[in-house]
Amino acid sequence: MLNDINLRGTTVVVATHAKDIVDKMNKRVIQIDKGNIIRDSKGGYNSEI
Repeated sequence: MLNDINLRGTTVVVATHAKDIVDKMNKRVIQIDKGNIIRDSKGGYNSEI
């Protein structure tokens, strides 16, 4: 459902620790650690940093 909403042009923000969901969506990943952005890239969780 969230992917369908996104395909219609709406930005969807998902906050999760479920790496399998992140990898399956294969979208932009912003990783935050202790309030600091440590990664901002396209692809799954395990993509190149």
